[in-house]
Amino acid sequence: MAESHEHLNTLFSQLLDALEANAPDARELWTELDHDLLAHMEAEERFVLPAFARIDREEALALLREHGRIREQLLELGVAIDLHCIRLEQSRAFIETLRAHAGREDNLLYRWADTRLDGTLVDAARRHVGEH
Repeated sequence: MAESHEHLNTLFSQLLDALEANAPDARELWTELDHDLLAHMEAEERFVLPAFARIDREEALALLREHGRIREQLLELGVAIDLHCIRLEQSRAFIETLRAHAGREDNLLYRWADTRLDGTLVDAARRHVGEH
């Protein structure tokens, strides 16, 4: 799943560059980010977080709440992109939120998953992200 974070981080950078340049491919990049980010969070929620919740319920719930806030922001910013009224500052703040969340997952959830999560669940999560 860390590879998925790397892929998303690349999309973040490309999107910010496109928005800053008012490039025509910004909408296409946003669509890709939206699709890939939702698939990533869904894979975590289906395959990783339930097992992690048995170890640390409070942290798992906190990560799920963050996913909810990210989904809300994703929807709001998607509408702003559709209406051509997104501000670069909004995008930067959202990307920083995503990067902070990814860092938290890397240091907490993925570190735990690397040593404790059943390999079949890890493979299922990777396949799920790859299918979308």
